[in-house]
Amino acid sequence: MVMVTISGFLALAAIGLYSACLARLCRADAALFPLPVIGGGAVWLCLWGFAGLLPVGGWLFYLGAAALVAVLLARRQLAETLETLFTPAFGVFLAAGVFFLVVFAITRPEFAQNDEFTLWGSAAKLTKLQNVLHPAAQGNLLAKASNPGMMLVVYLFQFFSAGFSEWSAYFAYDAMLAAAVAAMAALAGKRWSSTLVLAGCGFLLPYFFSAPSVGELSTVYLSVLGDLPLGFVFGATVCLYFALKDKVCCLPVLLVQVSFLTLIKDMGLAYALIAVGLVCADALFTGPLAGFGRRLAKAVGGGVLLAIPVAGFYLGWTRYVAAMTGADKTTVGSGDAAMSQGAAILSGVRQLLRLEEPTEKFTQVSALMLKSPVSVPVCLLGGGALALAAIFLVLAVVFFAQKKGEERRRPVVLAVFGTLALVAFLVFHLFLYVFNFKDPEALQLKDYIRYIGPYYLGFFLMALGLLARAGFGGAWAKLARLAGVGVLAVFCVLIGWRGVPAAGFWNYPHVVYSVRDDVKERAGQVNDLLDWDDTVLLISQGDDATRWNYFGYDLNATLARGFGGFGYGHEGDWSWDTTHMNLVDPARAQEGMPEVYNYQTVCTADDLRLFLLDKRYTHILIDESDDYIAGTIGPAFGVDDLPDRRTDSVILLRVEYEGDTVRWVYEEGGAA
Repeated sequence: MVMVTISGFLALAAIGLYSACLARLCRADAALFPLPVIGGGAVWLCLWGFAGLLPVGGWLFYLGAAALVAVLLARRQLAETLETLFTPAFGVFLAAGVFFLVVFAITRPEFAQNDEFTLWGSAAKLTKLQNVLHPAAQGNLLAKASNPGMMLVVYLFQFFSAGFSEWSAYFAYDAMLAAAVAAMAALAGKRWSSTLVLAGCGFLLPYFFSAPSVGELSTVYLSVLGDLPLGFVFGATVCLYFALKDKVCCLPVLLVQVSFLTLIKDMGLAYALIAVGLVCADALFTGPLAGFGRRLAKAVGGGVLLAIPVAGFYLGWTRYVAAMTGADKTTVGSGDAAMSQGAAILSGVRQLLRLEEPTEKFTQVSALMLKSPVSVPVCLLGGGALALAAIFLVLAVVFFAQKKGEERRRPVVLAVFGTLALVAFLVFHLFLYVFNFKDPEALQLKDYIRYIGPYYLGFFLMALGLLARAGFGGAWAKLARLAGVGVLAVFCVLIGWRGVPAAGFWNYPHVVYSVRDDVKERAGQVNDLLDWDDTVLLISQGDDATRWNYFGYDLNATLARGFGGFGYGHEGDWSWDTTHMNLVDPARAQEGMPEVYNYQTVCTADDLRLFLLDKRYTHILIDESDDYIAGTIGPAFGVDDLPDRRTDSVILLRVEYEGDTVRWVYEEGGAA
């Protein structure tokens, strides 16, 4: 606990020191640099992780900060350098970072969302504990091909702690989000009032776009999923360009930012390329009317230069995943429907342009996507069209608040090209749903808000950045400052009216973790008997896969996958790979009878024997038993004394194979 907190403070100190040095070097607001330092740290760690030397990258990051202190002390410039941190926006970042660190150190929240156990939280834990990029880690991570950016941010903030802390992972995420808000608010200059108003708008954005209904629990700022960071980093990247566009350091900062965007999620590739496109459009259309050809060449050259690290990290990560896991990230779909990403996009374009006959699925999903900006709510106002209208309203204020010329054209360029990019983004997701999702999920537009919502959030953050910029120096600067207050007031009213949660990150009820804590305690009973090379098949009758996910996170072994359907290994059997399975007697699963359990697998003891012979799992872990396990399954494998209910302790059995015979024997110390 103490070392985790100290590690968090050391991370903030190192980020502050690097930001101060960059601010002095670039003669810019220090609040513009915490996000590039955090993102650059993740990119730096990723490069060392590719070489299998992740801890070396971490030590060099912090030793570099220590060396800077030594050099500045020797030159008697430390105090002068740290003075650059005394800006309103950097104060927002530092205050928010310390606030989240203290609150989470006191409340100690735990992971609770399903995706935190199947990917994000588990990957961050494995990265920290095994000091490798998560595809190379041993453990219970099914989605090993997912990008490592946020896991490396967590690693950076927990570098000096011995173990892994879930609450500190939340702190790392939220410190990075605070850095993104500070980068936007820094465009307001040194006006404390404007900075605080714009920062308030930035911190409320996720509640505007993802707040629950009144009375529900909110996971805003209490989540280690990649969606919120993707939106914030996307928007802040363009805001950094607005602030630094006339400085030499702009290009290096953007190179770091688009690289980091690419590493956050698979979708980060699209966001990074859109950010590059928006930067190039601004550079091309907001300059003086004379010299358009030269600006065109410069914009194209800059765009190509920015796209190089994007392509490099995307392809580099793809090859690393293939080397570590054998997974191919360049294909979409599965089974007979699998195809390369290029073939899927080409087929999608041909169907969209009616160069080939659209499939029924393509036609159905197209109709859903066409009306999705109106039919699918993405914010407290409603659909994406209303969110877009709110963004346009903010940009309109910027337009009228600025003088004629470059600054007045900038909101127009952002509105036009941001909207065109949104249309292209929706078309891309049309192809995604058609080629990468099964029919029921595609026709429900599964996770639409998670996929599209971050774009609107980032777009809104860019608009707020221009609003902050318009709040000083323009003919109607007061209008922009009043508009900032108006946006904040509208957010507060809407959230108060439609989105006030029963609890949030500040008082999340620990009763939510009751099942999780029970699984953690039961996994701890057998962890000393297991190794990461062990494969453990969980039997937890009646589970809806929740306990399976929790055991997968807390066991120090590889949690094995089961099978679903009817029977296994016999002609005419219908089965498929799955995660958790509830074993059900065929006699109790006849046609017309109600299901005994959800996620049930209808199988005899012989079906299970054939399955184990095929998979060669090393252990059986019995968390919850019933009469079928105790009376039929256990005796078939030589164990006659299994309970028919849940006991106070889990039961760990070792699986022994001899020819076609499979036996279960109690692991020493693993029986109740």
